[in-house]
Amino acid sequence: MEPFLIPSINIPPPPPLPAPVLELPRAEIPSYTPLVIPPAATAGTPLVPLPQTASLDEPAPEIQQDLRQLVKEALARSQAEASTRRASKPVVELPEALPAAEVTQVVIPGTQLRVPVPKAEILSAAATTSVISVGATLAATSMFKRLVQIFKPTFKALVAKVQKLRGKPVKTWARQRLSERHQRRAAQRVNRRGS
Repeated sequence: MEPFLIPSINIPPPPPLPAPVLELPRAEIPSYTPLVIPPAATAGTPLVPLPQTASLDEPAPEIQQDLRQLVKEALARSQAEASTRRASKPVVELPEALPAAEVTQVVIPGTQLRVPVPKAEILSAAATTSVISVGATLAATSMFKRLVQIFKPTFKALVAKVQKLRGKPVKTWARQRLSERHQRRAAQRVNRRGS
């Protein structure tokens, strides 16, 4: 028996593709010319003395005396007003920030950024709550679908009995299915003509 020969197929070469229209982006490295001051140019110039100023640590004695006088007058006024003032509402304090023990800081690798992250207990409580709520939602959805499957025939039977008692015609399951089939086919014909 002769070996099976695979027929050879001549594959044409690939079509020539045009070169890309856009060039690759290029970046220019910033550069500057440094400012050079030769030391020989400044060697002969004399240094300019800075003006001497009075020390700013203590004000002049006249200013100190004026300040003392103003403080005494302000104290005397505040004591006189305190006796005639009415009781004011208590000041509402701002809530304090979380203590340092409640928050840990994580450094993002490669940067110097510190991100505050709640403690592990807080994170685990939040994760547990979310898992439980999602699980309960999924369980309730599947249970609702199952209950609909169970109760739908019961409700249909009840509606049929009520219709019979009222004297209205009730279609059997087969007749109802046949009318739905006719309606579907009519809708398909309309859709075919429209498109």
